[in-house]
Amino acid sequence: SSTLLLPIVGKPPPGLHLDVHKSEKLIEKKMIDEKPYYLFGRNADVVDVTIDHGSASRYHAALVYHKILKRSFIIDLKSTHGSFIGSIRLEPHTPKQLLVDQCIHFGASSRTYTLRERPQGTQALYSIQGENKQLKELLGIENEKELDDLTEFNTAHNKRVVIATTGDKTEQRKRKQSESGESPSTRNMTSSTLRTWTHLSGDSET
Repeated sequence: SSTLLLPIVGKPPPGLHLDVHKSEKLIEKKMIDEKPYYLFGRNADVVDVTIDHGSASRYHAALVYHKILKRSFIIDLKSTHGSFIGSIRLEPHTPKQLLVDQCIHFGASSRTYTLRERPQGTQALYSIQGENKQLKELLGIENEKELDDLTEFNTAHNKRVVIATTGDKTEQRKRKQSESGESPSTRNMTSSTLRTWTHLSGDSET
């Protein structure tokens, strides 16, 4: 079934990432621009983003980038306690478009994931050295929050690690799994999912 996905999925644009919040506090910027899809779930040995909560399923959801539509879609993999965009629960195996700045969460977990694009001025930030004041003037940044966001993004982009909390103990194992080849994620996308996915059109807003 995974071969059916190949013609329509692709790598997202550089810098696409998720802002991960817990109790309204930013705890991580998770880069999601290295491959066409990312798996969420409780099985830390296989998924890309571990949901460390009892309400999470082993394979809970997949975030997939549609290279023709140039949009991200979230797919609930028939989880027990559901996947949500805001307060709306997703239908299992039905791709739902996820817009930039929209927030998703899974089961009863308090963690939220907000889709973000690469911040403006990021390229300049890579090469500029000096005081914060000089950086803000050169990049046209008006407040400390914008500069902090750029700095955090730059850190996540270069190191691909958790940036604002203690590191996830399974991060290296998950990255090794991801780099070794295809994960079992697409096996959880049933033929029904694939048929729906394949027939998505350019005017889809579902």
